[in-house]
Amino acid sequence: MEPILIQGVLLNQEVTDILIDHQRIAGIGNNLPVPANAIRIDGARLAAFPSFANMHTHAAMTLLKGLGSDLPLQQWLNQSIWPAEKHLDDQAVYWGTKLACLEMIKSGITLFNDMYFLLPASAKAVAQMGIRAVLGFNIFGDGDELTDQTFLRLRHEVEGAGNLVRLSIAPHSVYTVSPKGLRHCAEMSQKYGTLYHIHMSETQREVDECLQQYGCRPYALLERTGVLGLTRGRLIGAHSLFLNPEEIALMASHQVTAVHNPASNLKLGSGAGFLYTELRNAGVNVALGTDGSASSNNLDLIEAARLMSYLQKGVRQDPTVLPASELLQVATLNGFKALGIDAGTIAVGKLADLMLVDLDNLAFVPNNDALSGLFYAAHSDAVDTVICNGRILMRHRHVDGEEEIIAQARRHARNITNH
Repeated sequence: MEPILIQGVLLNQEVTDILIDHQRIAGIGNNLPVPANAIRIDGARLAAFPSFANMHTHAAMTLLKGLGSDLPLQQWLNQSIWPAEKHLDDQAVYWGTKLACLEMIKSGITLFNDMYFLLPASAKAVAQMGIRAVLGFNIFGDGDELTDQTFLRLRHEVEGAGNLVRLSIAPHSVYTVSPKGLRHCAEMSQKYGTLYHIHMSETQREVDECLQQYGCRPYALLERTGVLGLTRGRLIGAHSLFLNPEEIALMASHQVTAVHNPASNLKLGSGAGFLYTELRNAGVNVALGTDGSASSNNLDLIEAARLMSYLQKGVRQDPTVLPASELLQVATLNGFKALGIDAGTIAVGKLADLMLVDLDNLAFVPNNDALSGLFYAAHSDAVDTVICNGRILMRHRHVDGEEEIIAQARRHARNITNH
């Protein structure tokens, strides 16, 4: 892989050069020693930011975008999504995942944390698109399908697709997985050192039913079943919207990462009161997600970040809450850190995952503050160039093969919705 020199780019409001070599950021500054074979990118009128980590999504659900709109979560799942998913096959998941990767690259995302089915097809698509992904083996019920043999075979297929793809264990939720299944998944997660990715406390109904059925709230149920202890530092709690102080303390003590998905939560009417400040103050790592395209309708993490910040400011009636500098960390570094990847910031020695945004995009004009422009004015169409692991994936908003991906995704979506 050839070195890359980004010349005269705006980084932290200063113009500088960035040298990338051997998948990492090799230098930042002026008059850098540049290898003769380096690819040179003119950074004039561009600004560099670390790329985003989309910490909760269902990539292949791009094919289900628009199904069951304006329904509450359980009705949406039971009437629209789960019936449609019965018609998915390997090819549909492959092209749906490629479409998701295309949209994420165009949105400045180089890492996503997924939960879905037919994972070898997803892994193949991710590897071909060149971004990073952790693909969750989705579990329901008692988790009987999660055996050592099945897990090892699936890990071989998924992680064999490319060195940027990993497998995790992903029980769906406390309302679709039994306490026995929740613990079994945690034991397997501990045994094989994988992440444990689960929907948690997404709706008030989920919390109420957990209290009625088990006599405790969802995170207390994970503690009671031993899940939190078995997955310490490896549990990704998607949504984590309805929490009390005791649950937040549990999350902090077991190093849980909470993933906020504001667009999905708002569209499904789940709620708007994410306890960001309380979680942060307790020491909980908070990251950001889009959720799947069927519920959020896009994979634009810039939009998700803006929604998160505005909700926090508005609900708390305090414009100082979650400033742009902190929002950048939530959308980038916190996600990479949760998945154990040495990226998420532009610094010498870090893995070269970054994006260049177009300062001629009207969102940035006159560019009094590029970071403010990114989160409070821009959309994904401002992202000009994306680099992942030292490889250019998009230049001037073009991704190789995008025309075929769009055509194939449309064809497979029609096959699903025509059943």
